Amino acid sequence: MSLEPITEDDIAAITKVFYAWVRKDDMLAPIFNERIGTDDAQWTPHVAHINDFWSGIFLKSGRFKGNPMSKHAGLEGLTPEHFTRWLELFKKAGEKTLPAPKRVHFNNTANRIAQSLQMGLAFKFAQMEDGTPNPFQKFGMQRPSWATKGGPNKEH
Repeated sequence: MSLEPITEDDIAAITKVFYAWVRKDDMLAPIFNERIGTDDAQWTPHVAHINDFWSGIFLKSGRFKGNPMSKHAGLEGLTPEHFTRWLELFKKAGEKTLPAPKRVHFNNTANRIAQSLQMGLAFKFAQMEDGTPNPFQKFGMQRPSWATKGGPNKEH
């Protein structure tokens, strides 16, 4: 069975439903609304930007310009639970908008991206020397600190 290609319409459909739910979600809305705002005029460019992201992933469109890791690293208080909730809503949006094969492809890709972002955030916390706890450590997302290995200039 060959996978029917994901289209721009598929991307627009899932993000429209997903972000409508995010904007009302008890856990995610405060983070998104603080950064984006609360009215449609503020959200429209964000959703278009994210559509460009997914278009780049699935269609190799090249429209997306940005650095998702730096955007997420700048979000204070972001935890693995936020990623879990994001993925739950994304999966539900896919169930509402996409046929099963496309939904599975979207979900698998979203899971890999979420894991990659969390690993990057764990690295960020491992680099902090101020004792900031690493919220990603309990989910197996950690990088051994230089202190436990004798520092960057020591032989291991």
